[in-house]
Amino acid sequence: MLSRVAENVYWLSRYLERIQNTARMINVHDRLLMDLPDVHPHDAWMPLISISGLNTQYLEHFTRANETNVTSFLIADTRNPGSLVNASVAIKNNLRSSRDIFPKVLYQKISSLVRYIRQETEQEIKKANRRDFLDTIERQLLEISGAVHASLRHDQAYRFMRMASYLERADMTSRVLDTPSTLLSTDQQQSGILPFENRDWAAALKAVSAMQMYRRHVRQPVSATGCLNFLLNDDQLPAACCFCLLRLDRCLENFKHNDVARTEVKQLMEYLASADITHLASDASARHNYLDQFQLGLINVGNAIATTYFPPVQEPA
Repeated sequence: MLSRVAENVYWLSRYLERIQNTARMINVHDRLLMDLPDVHPHDAWMPLISISGLNTQYLEHFTRANETNVTSFLIADTRNPGSLVNASVAIKNNLRSSRDIFPKVLYQKISSLVRYIRQETEQEIKKANRRDFLDTIERQLLEISGAVHASLRHDQAYRFMRMASYLERADMTSRVLDTPSTLLSTDQQQSGILPFENRDWAAALKAVSAMQMYRRHVRQPVSATGCLNFLLNDDQLPAACCFCLLRLDRCLENFKHNDVARTEVKQLMEYLASADITHLASDASARHNYLDQFQLGLINVGNAIATTYFPPVQEPA
């Protein structure tokens, strides 16, 4: 398999996962705000930008956050490199250059998703239609995921797609875990309004489609400790960081010259195992620092994969 094709397949998969995460995150956050007390629009919607790691880009164009600006920035703003519309363009470009890799049914489903996002974002997506738009994207992505597993031969291309998906998913889970309680002001937290904080943790579970599995396997009320332990250390939950790293390492086993990348993955797994969950649950600052280091570790894994398996960037003449 050519390294350039492998890179295209890898990034196509990362963008597919990113679109799914972003669509679900917006939907869950929208529903969460319905149950919260009066919150200033900036405090209510800025966490979505923070989860996505787009604070700098957003504040270059907007001074304050509100529902219209944030949802438009995440969905259809071409100035945002992580918007759904820009991700769909990247998918289209990567799909075109790796077309021969995919079976027809999978190629058609990915093309349909790209076309749907482009058509729907040509005009402003109104609030009344936004949920249907995002739900449709999620359904199409589930169909794509099913086609990947059922119709794509489980060879190198498949493994590059899975590695990309696991890496992107672990990153999003860590960002979601870094967000709870940001909707509460300092005064509210000091007043002991803990039920609303627990709703934030419930929203974190919903944002990665893990609420039902949490209730089934943890069998305790949603709490910071339970949520952190489940989404960081569960080795059977697809959205959990531990699961993603284990499966990523399993994919790397099938490639040559995997020493550097596997070393980075194992260091991250050791970092997860060393976490003091009780302390992280009670100390937001310590939790932020811990998850920030975890995200840097994921970047190192991605860099190791790119350096080993993808062609070097061509310097301009």
